[in-house]
Amino acid sequence: MSAAARLKSTPSAAAPAARPAAPVGLLVSPQRLADLRALQPSALDLAGLTPADILARSATMTLILEQGVPGADQIVLSLAVERPLASIVLISDHVPAHLVRALMKLPASDLVAQSVSSSEILSAAETLRQVQADHRPPQSATCWAFRGAVGGAGVSTLTIETAFEVARRSGRGKTCLIDLNVADGMVTSFLDCVPKFDLTALSEEPDRLDPLLLSAWCHEHDSGLKVVAARRNSDADTLAHEAAVLRLLDVACSSFEFVLVDMPRHMRPWTKAVMAAADEAIIISELTVPSLHAAADMCRDIDTWRADRSPTKLVLNRMFAKKRFRAEFAVDRAEKAIERNIDATITSDWDAARTAVNMGRPIAEVKPKSQLVADVQKVVGLWLPQTAQAPVPQKKRARA
Repeated sequence: MSAAARLKSTPSAAAPAARPAAPVGLLVSPQRLADLRALQPSALDLAGLTPADILARSATMTLILEQGVPGADQIVLSLAVERPLASIVLISDHVPAHLVRALMKLPASDLVAQSVSSSEILSAAETLRQVQADHRPPQSATCWAFRGAVGGAGVSTLTIETAFEVARRSGRGKTCLIDLNVADGMVTSFLDCVPKFDLTALSEEPDRLDPLLLSAWCHEHDSGLKVVAARRNSDADTLAHEAAVLRLLDVACSSFEFVLVDMPRHMRPWTKAVMAAADEAIIISELTVPSLHAAADMCRDIDTWRADRSPTKLVLNRMFAKKRFRAEFAVDRAEKAIERNIDATITSDWDAARTAVNMGRPIAEVKPKSQLVADVQKVVGLWLPQTAQAPVPQKKRARA
């Protein structure tokens, strides 16, 4: 059963009502506007909106633009840069080369002559909308949720490194990292990425979110990893209500093959539903007595939420390298003390982690031979289904 389906079946996540067909936005001459709206009264006149407003709406509607109308060319060029999943029908008899190149960069576009009838223009818009829908097959996502047993356990760092490793193994554009630390999340700072996620809009209208809008809210890292994160906002916890968060994860799980979630440590109204629905609930702790007790208690709580699903996984972070002596008790003693298996350990590499966040890059790029990176690779190799892993090119051995 997919994570998306499980989220929909969660009692607190009511299924949204049926959504109407995607609307049409018009930026055309007055006469053309009258003709088109006579055939489709629900079409929206975009003439009074700023280019920024039109760009923000482009993911949720098919745009019909007429060259020569103020702002039309700018919209096409701007969308070619942002590249959301937008659909555009451009009305023109003479299209400059730079606009042709811009249209070619968009995932769905059509060009019609000025002499084409209004009904044919609307038909072209509907065809584009249908093409978008047909080429967006339903996914059965693997969803991992990471949560810290104590503050400062390195949850965001491990979630990021795991997401990059999953993306490397699965292929470009298949993995999404979601930062649900909406008040003070650090993912955008760690990766020097743009916080595009509009939490306010999602809070006001959760049912408006669909794969097209989610695509506009994603920052694409140059590795191919998609990142959904909002700007830091001290009032964000009041905006992130349960319906909004579950809608976000539902759409993400239907749009990507792998979804990794950086969860806040403290309980939120939606924490139980998310941790119960995820394919893997992963608790990050440290090898100290207080951290272990907190982790054991949290794991027991989450296991009761997950019912017959796989047990919560416990990962100890910031472990000392074995070759270095430290006043640290063995992992097997820790397991006996908390009466629970420890599923994985991650070696500490403070210098590499510090360098990585200062550069806005993953540790795997800054110091690929770090033991921390090797530990994350081992964990992903064990937990990620082999059928979901793309072949990794092997280096050719030099002949002796």
